[in-house]
Amino acid sequence: MSPERGRAGRLAKAPTPERLRRRALHYLERFPSGEANLRRVLRQRALREAAALDLDSEAVAATVDAVVAEMAGLGLVDDRAFAEGRARSLLAKGRPPSRVRQTLRAKGIDPNTARSALDGLAEGEGLDEARAALAFARRRRLGPYRKGEADPGRELAILARAGFTYATAKRVVEAEDEAAVLDLER
Repeated sequence: MSPERGRAGRLAKAPTPERLRRRALHYLERFPSGEANLRRVLRQRALREAAALDLDSEAVAATVDAVVAEMAGLGLVDDRAFAEGRARSLLAKGRPPSRVRQTLRAKGIDPNTARSALDGLAEGEGLDEARAALAFARRRRLGPYRKGEADPGRELAILARAGFTYATAKRVVEAEDEAAVLDLER
């Protein structure tokens, strides 16, 4: 019987702890990650390789869990830091807090950790729904950033579809200029 080949046409290699460590470090060099996300990334490929080599998938999954725990023990994976960084980035891009929470949940971040990260950013850096709505409005040229006349109902709908609350969307749409927006934020 010939050895199995992976997707790239190379021979599949056994997902040993050392190989999984190198793969985890390589991934973490490129992307920030929480524990659940790193586990998902490592497990996906390791189980595919295990299936190609007829290895015990439970043993491979346990090895992946051990490697993720090792990375967390070394401080390379921190759910709180990952949640804060990802939330900061998404809020600055104009994503509403509700969507930020959904994104963090999809990455395997505990809801309490996501909530505390968002609360910490709102208190410490002033990154809240109003500032996120302003960033969104600036990108989409809505509210005080629009050029010429616009339909306020249409702008409210755009902000609502993006996930902002009605109160926040209305405040942004009704603002006349940037100074008025800054006064509304306080």
